[in-house]
Amino acid sequence: MTENKNVYFKALNEQEKLSKLALLSKPENSNIVVWKKGESRKFTLKVSDFVRSKSEVKILKDFPKDLKDSEVLVSFEISGLNFFGRAKVVERLDSQIWLELSEELYKSERRKNFRLLTFPHHNVFINFKIGKDKIRQSNVLNLKGNSGEETGLFKNFLNLIGENEQTLDPEEYLRFRVLDISVTGLAFQFGNIERDFFSNPDQIFEDSVLEFNDKMITIPELQVLYIQDKFALNQSTTVTKAGVAFKDINVNLDEELSFLINKALRSIESEFEGFLK
Repeated sequence: MTENKNVYFKALNEQEKLSKLALLSKPENSNIVVWKKGESRKFTLKVSDFVRSKSEVKILKDFPKDLKDSEVLVSFEISGLNFFGRAKVVERLDSQIWLELSEELYKSERRKNFRLLTFPHHNVFINFKIGKDKIRQSNVLNLKGNSGEETGLFKNFLNLIGENEQTLDPEEYLRFRVLDISVTGLAFQFGNIERDFFSNPDQIFEDSVLEFNDKMITIPELQVLYIQDKFALNQSTTVTKAGVAFKDINVNLDEELSFLINKALRSIESEFEGFLK
């Protein structure tokens, strides 16, 4: 994977690559952009067929003459995601042109377009699977479960960090409000009573569950990247912001997250347009 602050490229495995090339041959996804490295001219062409065994796609017609018998760069879009790769141009009988994509195919993400501020417009929460034993050994469950001892201040604090409602087993999971999210990770906040669970740098949490409005999505691994303390509301309560990265996610999960985030971004734009009317 290569990256800068705005874009990263992630290589697909062979099965994922073949799946995307098969989708590219469908009429609704058939546009492919072809160009020579270092040249500004780019050509948008149509794909009409796909041979899985050779990782080849057939160009429908009108292939540029000066690109024949050469190596080119290609890009195409499927479900709002962009894919890039190298291809060898092969001319067969009856002047048929095929692009052989035997090398790696990459998925790209433009980070500046995908990060979504979730609060207060969207109900997005992350549920960490801590386990009954660890939660019972802490004071978190006692504080949440003993409603007779909860003060109004503590209830407000739980509302603030997004823990006053629980959709999964509270003896297995700890739930926190997500502040922002992209397909690479998210930021959330927690209080002092949960600090021990997130004290280790680069800590990995397995099988966490992301609540994205009405969707529940299992994230195989989350890795803690940073922890930052801040004061809440009246400066008398400290909450902590933490950032985690999604680890070991496949392209299908990438696409599901991208779809949800892009849909939410479009929803916010529509809400703003309605406000201006």
